[in-house]
Amino acid sequence: MRVCLAVFRSRTQVMAFVDYMNNLGVVCSVVPTPKEAKLGCGVSAKFPLSSVNVAKAVISKYRLTAFYAFFMVTKNANKTTAVRI
Repeated sequence: MRVCLAVFRSRTQVMAFVDYMNNLGVVCSVVPTPKEAKLGCGVSAKFPLSSVNVAKAVISKYRLTAFYAFFMVTKNANKTTAVRI
């Protein structure tokens, strides 16, 4: 399974990002930031990898300055990898 995480330095901006994405029809939820990402405020926004361009537009439009990076998270059995994209 592969998904995308938007990692922020602010919980408030994570929540706002999730609301903006859901209002645009993108299924987005708040999840704990995996230890493989090694940064952020402890929670991230999870959404389909296919919606990265929508996510970039939301961050730009709403000037979410606490945004850090996108990570592609892959889960195979009991191994999780997070790669910055």
